[in-house]
Amino acid sequence: MVHDHGRGAAAAVFFDSGGTLARPLGDDWWPKPRFAELIEASGRLLPGADQIRSAHDAGAGHLASHQAIPTVDDEVGVYVGFYRIVLAVLYDDAPEDLVYSLAEAAVYELDQEPYDDTRAVLRTLAASGVRMGIVSNAGPSLELRYRDMGLRQLFDPFVISAVVGSEKPGQEIYEIALERAALDPADVVFVDDVTANVAAAAALGMRAYLIDRDGPGDRPDATLRDNRRPVLSDLQDLPAIMEGACVSREP
Repeated sequence: MVHDHGRGAAAAVFFDSGGTLARPLGDDWWPKPRFAELIEASGRLLPGADQIRSAHDAGAGHLASHQAIPTVDDEVGVYVGFYRIVLAVLYDDAPEDLVYSLAEAAVYELDQEPYDDTRAVLRTLAASGVRMGIVSNAGPSLELRYRDMGLRQLFDPFVISAVVGSEKPGQEIYEIALERAALDPADVVFVDDVTANVAAAAALGMRAYLIDRDGPGDRPDATLRDNRRPVLSDLQDLPAIMEGACVSREP
């Protein structure tokens, strides 16, 4: 049940992306949608799920070590290093043509889709004159994904952690978004599926909401949930929240 009493209409809403507005194509964010196709086209047998997961874990440190990625070309370079590690773990070799094919697919090809409620709620907010922004821990190719999904034009600011060199829940990325929007924290509603990110936004003075699309039993950080904060099960209540209404609905 969500209650939001008496704070008045907000000027803008900043969204997280993955897990909030969009979900992966397929079962998970990894492997990327064309991973199996490209591996098999190279004449290699596709490894089992456990092997693929282990190879990803081996390369994850490389991705994590590259927090500043200014352009999509730079992002391709980061994924080149990642897939060299992944292929070496899986096959003991990493041919450059396959490495580059996988890296370019990871950056340039669509790997996500909006949740069922996303488009309708965003249209309603836009029609009401609500300003919308993205604040996401992601690479610069996220902007390409939103163009592919036909949603990019709805968001200003569009703040990507790798581009600005700051990640949630660090304070700086929120401040960058607020500065670009020329808004005070009290003017902004913030929605994210990670508890720490929501808490950081609230600490700055935003009206912050955790979105929990899978239910608390399925969330890896469910035990960290702050029960004093409102929790959304989807985006359906957001237009009313943006109008400053009191919302009462069972998730």
